Amino acid sequence: MVKYTFIEWVFIFCVYSVIGFIWETVYCSTRERKLVNRGFMKGPFLPIYGFGVCTMLIAAAPFSDHILMACISGMICATVLEYITGDLMEHLFKVRYWDYSKEKFNLNGHICLGASLGWCAATFVVNVILQKPINALMQKISPSNMKIMDIVVMTIAVVDFTLSFKAAMDLRTILVRMENARHEMKLMQKRLDFVIALASEEASSKYEEFKDDISGKLDKISNTYDGMSEKFDKTLESVKSRFEYAKDNLIDLSEKIIPDSGHKVKEEIVALKDKYSASIKEYASSVNPADALKKFYIHSIIRSNPSLTSDEYKEALEELKSESEKK
Repeated sequence: MVKYTFIEWVFIFCVYSVIGFIWETVYCSTRERKLVNRGFMKGPFLPIYGFGVCTMLIAAAPFSDHILMACISGMICATVLEYITGDLMEHLFKVRYWDYSKEKFNLNGHICLGASLGWCAATFVVNVILQKPINALMQKISPSNMKIMDIVVMTIAVVDFTLSFKAAMDLRTILVRMENARHEMKLMQKRLDFVIALASEEASSKYEEFKDDISGKLDKISNTYDGMSEKFDKTLESVKSRFEYAKDNLIDLSEKIIPDSGHKVKEEIVALKDKYSASIKEYASSVNPADALKKFYIHSIIRSNPSLTSDEYKEALEELKSESEKK
């Protein structure tokens, strides 16, 4: 096995990160029957493939004369890397960028037998087919030119990764806020149910009318993410009007039911309205290029990862994915 210099390892990492992106894009686009710009990053770069191949080459090096052992060794190391990466990303971003939970012989959804066999086949393809022409190519490039190429490509990749990482953290914040909003609204509805349980028949009838109108508020609030800048004003006013309606009706209800309880729930609605308004403004407005870039990267993450899942924020994520597909 050829011993590589540092700049050659960086070159190999970059080449296979691009090859991995092409493979994933073709594979996912075929499955989805539409073009999918696959990957965590926006550019044509999938670092896990670059790291995976470098790991496979190192693991296979002691078995250069025994291709079967080389493939098994590469498969084991790449599988371990995939598990660690998947588990780390889920804990950090609260979503799974790939999920093998439905596959046979999987481990926590991060790895499965089929994927590991794929890494085994990839080790064979890399060592027997791809690496020889890449070695020949590296021999034709002078060290100084290769260093320049590495610096340029890695600089672009680092900037792209930084923006993608920030967008993934912003997506996590959005999911957390949406789920918290859903939870608070459900708790508020239960409190309203308790208050109205003590009401007169007349107040109960009025409340049912009010309840029917407010029942769709959860979906309305969840869908505000789709509005972004072009629908921001209309969406925000719609949400505000619903909260105002709830507040005004509760004032009327509180006079007929239990003044203290009614007014307390009314105050909670007002506070919740302000909280939602602030959240909508933070994520829906695009008043400067930085906000527009953040929005672009968040949408890109959702669209580029059709297999994106989340056990903790499943409903909120599915709503974001559904709305993103409409744009």
